[in-house]
Amino acid sequence: MRLLLLCLTLAGSTPALAKDFEGVITGKSISSEPGKAYLDSIKMFLSSAGARVEFTLPASATGTAVGTQYIMVWRAADPDTAYILNPANKTYLKHDISKARQSAGAADAPTVEKLGKATVLGHSVERAKVTFSPTRTREIWVDTSLHFPSAALAAFGMERSTKNGTWAALDKAGIGGIPLKELSADGTSGWEATNVEQKSLPASLFQLPADYHEGKSSLDMLPPAQAEAMKKRLDAMTPEQRAKVEEMMKNAQH
Repeated sequence: MRLLLLCLTLAGSTPALAKDFEGVITGKSISSEPGKAYLDSIKMFLSSAGARVEFTLPASATGTAVGTQYIMVWRAADPDTAYILNPANKTYLKHDISKARQSAGAADAPTVEKLGKATVLGHSVERAKVTFSPTRTREIWVDTSLHFPSAALAAFGMERSTKNGTWAALDKAGIGGIPLKELSADGTSGWEATNVEQKSLPASLFQLPADYHEGKSSLDMLPPAQAEAMKKRLDAMTPEQRAKVEEMMKNAQH
């Protein structure tokens, strides 16, 4: 899931060298093609209790008349699990992120090239070119004065990554902190912060709402129009085909 990977990317493994950040970071996607952005907005809440990311997918991505909101919640008390919430139907799915952490630890260490300083929202940031492979490069703008709370890192599950992790590489280069902007290699897509607000957050933000129920599969998380279309496709399949697709959807949760 692209947004899950984005959220995991936002959470680094940098040790706290300054006071841990607690508050809200709001952002938006960057796209050189009008109507091609993969999200309308994103808002990340960070505290010692964990992390919460609210994002809205554009109508063009979901086949709906309006954008669709989703929420991801990580709890410090349950660091290996991400909870994906759909406010529209009050449903949630559990996602095992330990595999993502293991993959991050097993990957080759990326290389980091400093590109100089810039400014985002009045914050001085360090620009860095991070190369993961010959075909995968990102430009990340890091505010080195801001640092993820250790409990939020535990909730994201990335503080246990090996020395090959992205943020370990950035920290080794002397530019550890919280990213406020990220760009593709050609600079045509990515995301950037639109507001950074330091404030105390209630622990209730990182709990599952009592009136939500656990979904049976990823189908339960789709917008109504997409869910209906998928159900029609499943109904048209042979029992064998349907079983394979349902198994794939079930495995996508873990």
